Amino acid sequence: MYTILIIEDEEALRLTLVDRLAMEGFRVQTASDGTEGIRQALAESPDLIMCDIMMPGLDGYAVLKNLRLDERTAAIPFIFLTAKADPPQVRTGMEFGADDYLCKPVAKADLLAAIRTQLEKHQQQQRRLAETAEAAQLKLVKQLPRELLAPLADLLKVGKLLEAAVPSRPVPQVREIGRGICLASQRLQRTIRRFFLYAELRLGDSQNPQSKVRGSGYISVTTLTADVARRLAQQDSRSDDLQLDLREVEVSMDVNHYTDLVTELVDNAFKFSVPGSMVRVLLSSLPDEQFLLEVRDQGRGMMADQIRQVGAFRQFDRDLLAQSGTGLGLALVKQLTTLYKGSFEIESNPGNGTRAVLRLPNGRRPA
Repeated sequence: MYTILIIEDEEALRLTLVDRLAMEGFRVQTASDGTEGIRQALAESPDLIMCDIMMPGLDGYAVLKNLRLDERTAAIPFIFLTAKADPPQVRTGMEFGADDYLCKPVAKADLLAAIRTQLEKHQQQQRRLAETAEAAQLKLVKQLPRELLAPLADLLKVGKLLEAAVPSRPVPQVREIGRGICLASQRLQRTIRRFFLYAELRLGDSQNPQSKVRGSGYISVTTLTADVARRLAQQDSRSDDLQLDLREVEVSMDVNHYTDLVTELVDNAFKFSVPGSMVRVLLSSLPDEQFLLEVRDQGRGMMADQIRQVGAFRQFDRDLLAQSGTGLGLALVKQLTTLYKGSFEIESNPGNGTRAVLRLPNGRRPA
């Protein structure tokens, strides 16, 4: 049985709608003003909301805006009830995320048709999301062993070299073997950490992820940013390709989360650009206690539909480029950006490189 919430200050219309929908087998809840409507929507999570526009206190636009900003109610189908749906009014509602409009007085046939259309559309969206999630899980099952076994194979190879080594092996060769062990170990460690972090952010397994959004104090991240970028450049033998433009910035956020953001963006820039092309990392403070982290490369770029489809376990042109990885990098950046209530943008054109821009709160210039 579907639950429908009606937010309408006119009692006679409210009761009429309740009678009509109850006769059709719907469970109906009502609210006489916008504030009560928001409270009920958050508490009950109805399958569909019908709301008047002109109401005392919070009007319908304010109700819709508040519900769309809360992840618990953001996807609930929303139909406006209005006495006069002129084009500017319709446009305003659509900009806030309304799904449909019904003009008062509402004919029963139109009422039921609109409700069933939106419920069916919502069901289809839910099915697509479920299919996407299932596909991601299957891809995880397929990719995870390969991503873990590849660095393990490198470690085993190096181990066999050491096992067969003679005591007189030159020091430079020993150092090269040691470097191979470190790189393979770091790759394995990072792959495992990515999966743990993604699971923590997606499933809420951490005790209280919001507690890390703003730490107990500010820390300087300028040197940290430079160290992470230089380490990644050195690992890829591209130290000469790295260009740093870092202002002094202090941030209040979990240091591991910040390190993850820098690591994923810079590593992606090196991975998808060729040696000899520049990778530029910029860090600066913004007004209103915000800061900006920007990474630019001169690589192959991304198409618009690829940018829209960025997600976990999603890689593009993998067969053509034979690239390694899980596809978790940019998905983790998006998840962390959401956690810290910031914004993440990717600007790119095929063949012209990519510009990744993070704007996050809790940043300032040092005193």
